[in-house]
Amino acid sequence: MLSRDQKLVLTSTTLDMFLEGVFVTLPSASALLSSVPQWAFPLVFSTIPVGTLIGNLALGRLTDLRGRKSTYMAMLGVYAIGAALILLSSNLYELLAGLLIAQSAIGGEVPIVLSYIVESAPQDIKERLVVLITNVGNIGAVAASAIALAEGGLSTSAGKLAIGALIGLSLAVMVLTRSLVPESRPWLSLRPEERGRVRLDAPGVKLWATLLTLMAISSVLTFGLLALQVGPEEFPQEALEMLLIYFAGEVIGGVIAAAFVGSLGSKAFALASYAGGFITSAVAIPALRLGLIPFLALLFVNGAFTETVWASRNVLESMTFPTSFRATGIAMIRVIPYVLMLVTFFVTSGMPVAEFLWYATAMWAVGLAASAAWMVKGLEVVGKPIAMRPDDLAPKLKSAQDSGQS
Repeated sequence: MLSRDQKLVLTSTTLDMFLEGVFVTLPSASALLSSVPQWAFPLVFSTIPVGTLIGNLALGRLTDLRGRKSTYMAMLGVYAIGAALILLSSNLYELLAGLLIAQSAIGGEVPIVLSYIVESAPQDIKERLVVLITNVGNIGAVAASAIALAEGGLSTSAGKLAIGALIGLSLAVMVLTRSLVPESRPWLSLRPEERGRVRLDAPGVKLWATLLTLMAISSVLTFGLLALQVGPEEFPQEALEMLLIYFAGEVIGGVIAAAFVGSLGSKAFALASYAGGFITSAVAIPALRLGLIPFLALLFVNGAFTETVWASRNVLESMTFPTSFRATGIAMIRVIPYVLMLVTFFVTSGMPVAEFLWYATAMWAVGLAASAAWMVKGLEVVGKPIAMRPDDLAPKLKSAQDSGQS
């Protein structure tokens, strides 16, 4: 039975993920449906990695030092400013500023929300709640994509009004829910000098951080590529339909992840997810040659595997690092992937579709190899209590080694 505080945290973080999903679609909607010139597309999409990096590093660190609730409340203001600039923008530079601020809010929310969930949820269902709640972001993305498709997105006043109303209502509800959410009890139980203290020399941390970073590189650099770059280039008239189908696949993937991550375990589930992503990327070239319908079917399946990969990463990252630097650790894992994402926007621009798909498949292979290594050397976190301090990782490491030898 969930306590009142647990219900408040889980309700609030669920609403948060819905809003994040809405904001995730805004760069694509801006590029595809507004008056943004084609030469500015790389600038529009570059707001994703740059904003995510800013938010992750600043808020991930701050929430470990100052607490979950204060940073959680502050993010509402960042979202509101970003949304206002996007919806009221009259030129490219105002739009870019709004997108950058909004993406910073998304980046900052991830380590806070993941920390809040695992530090508040019952031990026996932590991983399933991480998956189910973060999957709500895909529902928000589907809702925003559907509005963009029906109303002309950010290119019409009706589209802007509809998306603005959706964002405004979400923010209003979250002002109430976030104000009622309590501070994380595990974070409060730490001594002040322990909060935010990072120890990479703790047993296993460097190896786990390396493998998690490689898995993150793979998933970040392949996220939405078939829907956002390959598909629109080959079938430009169906670009919005592809966005909708892709995120619908992600919603289904989240449901699958919630159903199986507990029974399979986090290690096996991560390996299976990366294998599925690798296979669907590898067969994208023949699917394109067969035409639109086979490609749309593949797009849906690829979206499902993309979500199971992100779900497995969210579970592993949020439950591997101790409470003392959990949000910092989650943010740290994302630094290299989003720097590489920014670089690849420009390096892969204009790359022929076949070469681009081979690049995407190679990136999936990186994640597949890292998840295989985690299967052997990483932690099984499903059903295990969260670590509070770096020293708590030592018994977890010993338990993992013992189970691997038995």
